[in-house]
Amino acid sequence: MNLIPWRRKQRESQELPLDTTLARFRHDMDDLFDRFWRDPWSLTSGETLESRLGWGPRVNVSETEDDVKVEAELPGIDPKDVDIRLTGDVLTISGRTEQEQKDEKKNYHYHERRYGQFQRSIRLPNTVDPDKVDAAFKNGLLTVTVAKRTDVRPKRIQVKTD
Repeated sequence: MNLIPWRRKQRESQELPLDTTLARFRHDMDDLFDRFWRDPWSLTSGETLESRLGWGPRVNVSETEDDVKVEAELPGIDPKDVDIRLTGDVLTISGRTEQEQKDEKKNYHYHERRYGQFQRSIRLPNTVDPDKVDAAFKNGLLTVTVAKRTDVRPKRIQVKTD
């Protein structure tokens, strides 16, 4: 018996508008199953299913010779509501956003903003120094810079000639 993802062909022929909660949920579930069939073990040990479905902040991770930098999008979140922890080589960014008071007289066309707890864990290279971490927050962008240990930084070796 062959397992063939049949929804992919169906989805290409007729796209569902993502303007309803049910349509967005169906799209997210279809996407989850498609990713599972492509690479069933793609979740890393520091990554949660919630972050894969869009419940955690979006991040960029970059590396230089001296440090590892993680940038996380946290628009509209107060920096006091963000908790950053580095346990071994796993950086965890978590927090909470509170929902504004809903105006019952308004007739919403879209209601896409998320509220509640969020968390994102990222496994960093094992060369980071947990004692040298810096975090900055500006314009909804959290930047966490973790220095690398000096004993594991690459050394340039000069080649001798005769």
